[in-house]
This record gives sequence, structure tokens and C-alpha cells, in this order.
Amino acid sequence: MGLDAHVRCRCIQDGLAKPHPFPDRLALDDTIDPILTGDPPLDDLLAHDRWFCESCEHGGYIVSEPLGNMAVIAHVREVIGNIEQSHFLYVPLLKEKVIFNGVHSGDHIPSADALHLLEEVDTMLQFSGSLDDSDRKFFLSVKRLCKASINTKNPIVF
Repeated sequence: MGLDAHVRCRCIQDGLAKPHPFPDRLALDDTIDPILTGDPPLDDLLAHDRWFCESCEHGGYIVSEPLGNMAVIAHVREVIGNIEQSHFLYVPLLKEKVIFNGVHSGDHIPSADALHLLEEVDTMLQFSGSLDDSDRKFFLSVKRLCKASINTKNPIVF
């Protein structure tokens, strides 16, 4: 198991996606996930899923990042804790919304918070001497997610 995150593209929101098979029942939830309203039968759900995968050139996602397995996330938590303690810093979004455990899913960070998260990531990247390659990879992945969220105004979804 691991921690993955994504930011959806804006194609569905902006009317650039292929026509949906059931446009009158298509809705977007809080995470901009396209859903079918009501109590759709399995065949309709399967048609919806096929549509989503082919809905646009992005397959619905502008960025999708594997952030790491449970061990990597635990290591990043330790690194962040050490940097916070030695440099009197606090990075609440990273700690409480991203790395609080290594496998959370269904959570999201609103795009309004992405700029603040990006600032926290940039703060951590300033301590490159304390980071190994997997730490840098993690922070650069989160940075790509933040930039995509800021640009699309869509949330980062785990």
C-alpha cells in the first residue's frame, strides 16, 4: 500500500470533454470527481467509467503522483519532524493533511490551500542537505501537485 495523489484536469468543467452518455445525470462532487446521480444500474456505471477514461486527452487527470509507500511516508514524517525541531519551523498542511499516514485516501486539499502547501514544500526543499533522493522526490511530487491545483483551481485528491 502507498500514498498516491492527483489533480483533475478542467476538461469536464470547461465543457471540453467528450459528450457523456448520460449528461442529465452527470455531476461533479467536492473533489471534482465526475459521478452519476441517482441510483444508476451497473451498466450505466460501467459506461460512465469507460467515458471518463476516454473523456479527454488527459484521461481526466492533469497530474497523478505516487508519493510513496508507508515506509517512505514514515521516513518523510521523521525528516520533517527533525527539520522542524532543529530550525523552529512548523509545516501544518504537510503534517496534518499529507503525511499523517501513509495510505489515506478519499481526502483532499482544496485548491485555496495549495499555495500555502507549496510554500511549506519550498521551505522543506531549502534544507536539501538534510534530504535524500527519496525525500526530494516526494517533495518535488507534492510541488507538481500544488502547481497543478493552483493552475486548475481543482483540489489535490488522495
